[in-house]
Parts: sequence; C-alpha cells; structure tokens
Amino acid sequence: MEIKRTALVLHPAMDMFRLVQDVPSYPRFLSWCRESVVHEQTPEYQLASLVVRVSGMTQTFTTRNRFVPGEQLTLSLVDGPFRHLSGEWRFEALGTEGSKIALLLSFDFSSRMLSSAFRRGFTHIADRLVQDFSRRADELYGC
Repeated sequence: MEIKRTALVLHPAMDMFRLVQDVPSYPRFLSWCRESVVHEQTPEYQLASLVVRVSGMTQTFTTRNRFVPGEQLTLSLVDGPFRHLSGEWRFEALGTEGSKIALLLSFDFSSRMLSSAFRRGFTHIADRLVQDFSRRADELYGC
C-alpha cells in the first residue's frame, strides 16, 4: 500500500522538520502511539521504535530515520510486523513563514492474518499523519 499526502502550513520548514523528528513527543499528540523510544541519535540519523495500538491490537516497530535537516526525513524498517515499510517526509520552505510538507509512505504487512486485522487501522493512521502534525504545529507555534 502506498500513501501520499501534502499540506501547506503557516510554519517554517525547519519547525515542521523538528516536529516530525521529535519522536519522544509522539504519544502526547498521536492517540494511537502508546510509546516512543529513540535508541540511537546522531546528526545524520536516529534509530527509533513506536508502540502503536490499532484496531484493538498493539504492535511495535523500529525504523532508521535519516535526516537532511529542515528538508527531508527518510525512514526505513529495521524491525516490526511489516514485510516492507519505507517513507519520506519532505519540507519545502515557502517564504519565511510557511512551508509545504509532503509524506510518502509505503508498507506491506508480513502476514495475511496481521494484514487483515491491522491494515484498515494502520492505513487510517498513515492517511492522517500530515493532518495530525499540522494540527500539532498550530498548537505549539500558533496558527
């Protein structure tokens, strides 16, 4: 499954990048995220895990997130219930006060049973990510 979403926001690209990069804050504003842990962090990447609750099921997955600060965050699966999970956030400055954010997410589950139980809920989460981060930026930085 592949999901592509974009939004124009009244926040600088660097602010939006920092918000997406701030994995430890996810449980504060993403209702489906039960826990988030950054295992390793350097200026170029982070290794992070999320514990998510979707469709009555709890799953944990770990990704390696590579950065181009203020411009791009690319994620790739390290471990979890997916056969494949990859994604990319892009942040494009629009003047000094606004930006365009884009998310491309591609995933497939490792088992048919998990896919049938988890797919709809995870698709809903993925579909709303750009909206959820835009809303969080409005809360933190004003609208």
